[in-house]
Amino acid sequence: MNDGGVDDGGAGGAARRFRPVTPSDVDRDGHRFEWLKPDGWREGFRALVLEIDDPGTGRPLVIGVGRIGPNIVHPQQDLVEIEIDPAHRRQGHGTALLRELGTHSDKPLSSKVVPGSERDAFLRAHGAVTYLDVPLLRVDVAADRTARWCAAVRESHDGAARAVSWNDLPREQLVDALTDRYTWQHASWSPTAPREILRPEAGEGFYEGSVHEHSWAVVRDGVITALADLYDGPVGARREGCLEAVDAAAPHARADVALCLAAMLEDLHGLSVESLDLDNHPTDPHAAPLLVTLRRTEVDPVQLVEIPNGLTAQLRDVP
Repeated sequence: MNDGGVDDGGAGGAARRFRPVTPSDVDRDGHRFEWLKPDGWREGFRALVLEIDDPGTGRPLVIGVGRIGPNIVHPQQDLVEIEIDPAHRRQGHGTALLRELGTHSDKPLSSKVVPGSERDAFLRAHGAVTYLDVPLLRVDVAADRTARWCAAVRESHDGAARAVSWNDLPREQLVDALTDRYTWQHASWSPTAPREILRPEAGEGFYEGSVHEHSWAVVRDGVITALADLYDGPVGARREGCLEAVDAAAPHARADVALCLAAMLEDLHGLSVESLDLDNHPTDPHAAPLLVTLRRTEVDPVQLVEIPNGLTAQLRDVP
């Protein structure tokens, strides 16, 4: 349904109604939900409310909200999120809203869940499968062993490359390198959009969202071979960033990624930062094994899941 619809079968026989979110909904009910914006707030996205008649007053009552739309960077899936008022859960409303949102897409749907959460259980019941675990990887910047690790990296490096602050490199060179890194980093589990789309979304996005004076690159023969970007988040004892090679297959990639990380860790230690959370993936061929040698801990576990929709849902339902 393009502009809302009715679904018989709410709790106690109350009919469910789906319609686009309006600014009035946001003003009235925005405080009740984690997310609520008007329909069409972003190009290609739909935002719907699920309402029933309030049993006490007979007036319309919003009990759920949801949104669906394209993932510009990863176009094989559409993004979906729903939320049902806690007082109205486990009555089929979430299932109805998910199905209604699914009519606005012919692709599989993607979402994030915390393992063991209520959302996780709900989406699993609708066939969701994990396509990547993405915990933050926390490194103790202040530990004495971290300082010794950084020293060992420098002692073992071949000396043909150098770690450079982003402030000392051209913007376009960094944006190109960030785009290259993002492309291969995600290729095996979430293929990306063409470069002309990816570069402004991911390359420029990560460049603009980083603290340049405390982000690092390794340069070898004039070419950026590794990047460690410090995200532009709250300044404090804990910071967040990302790390990997620009070309994973390059012969010196592992050593250059290690040198890049060492430069960032030493820099952050000088700023009295206590820990660094790395927004990396277990599939990263250089960052993942290097971080193990730093005895990193996994925090805030999150899983990326795909919910059947379109062709996948049709095949699932073959009798």
